[in-house]
Amino acid sequence: MKTTFATLTSSVALWTIFASSAGALAVPPLEKRIIGGFDVPDNSASFAVYLEFTKPFGRGFCGGTIISPKHIVTAAQCVLNDMNQVYRVNDTTIGYGNVYRSKQKQIRPTKITVHPKFVPSTDSSHNLNDVAIIEVEGLDWTSSIREISIYAGAIPAGQSIIALGWGSTVASSDSNEWPDKLKGAKLQVGDAAGCQVFDTEYKSSDGPRICTLNKYNPGTATCRGDSGTGALLAVNNKLYLAGLGSEGGRLNDPTCGTADGYSLFTHVSPMMDFITKTTGYTAEYLTRA
Repeated sequence: MKTTFATLTSSVALWTIFASSAGALAVPPLEKRIIGGFDVPDNSASFAVYLEFTKPFGRGFCGGTIISPKHIVTAAQCVLNDMNQVYRVNDTTIGYGNVYRSKQKQIRPTKITVHPKFVPSTDSSHNLNDVAIIEVEGLDWTSSIREISIYAGAIPAGQSIIALGWGSTVASSDSNEWPDKLKGAKLQVGDAAGCQVFDTEYKSSDGPRICTLNKYNPGTATCRGDSGTGALLAVNNKLYLAGLGSEGGRLNDPTCGTADGYSLFTHVSPMMDFITKTTGYTAEYLTRA
């Protein structure tokens, strides 16, 4: 994550939450939100960005993660408008440099690239290759802005992850309560049997999707507005980017945070070919410790 969370003293605060039993969380639907989570400490998520998209009638919101001095990774679903076309750069605003949206610097992207094999979810299938790269020039690179490395190791059942987001903090699907400050949710990766209830093609979180189950942390979850924002994993006291918010809820019900619900995240590492080709950076650089 960021260059490497370990190189930032500010990372200690978020790592402390990760390691504690407090602040445990779970996940929900497409444009997710954080339900029942915790406030991310100031200066501890310098890689997280807020994305806002202008629509003919209203706005769209998502999150993303800085993975190089010029690139942000997010979910493909975030950067496509209602006609399934990539948003114009002039309709896209990136907020960065602060966990408070109201205090962020803003910049426009120069290019947006969606995975060529992205397939959106349907009533009977889940998002596939739900990843996009946003290119940007001129990020004001200071101590409050850093990239994060991508995690390339195994993700076993029972692994804890932290999902981030500025999405709604209320479980109902029609809520418009959006926090100013970035939220976090501590979630637990589910086993194959539990996750196959929601994703019949799921084999493990080492595949294209990471699955978490709300039963481990009932009442906590991601939800509307959290899509594209990073899910973090800690190794040797360092945080890495493992996943991107993609979808969740419960069977036939988008309500967030129910004990019988789930969350799916795009597993970033299996998307590495697309990411390296699009950014021009090597896998060694993007996954460095």
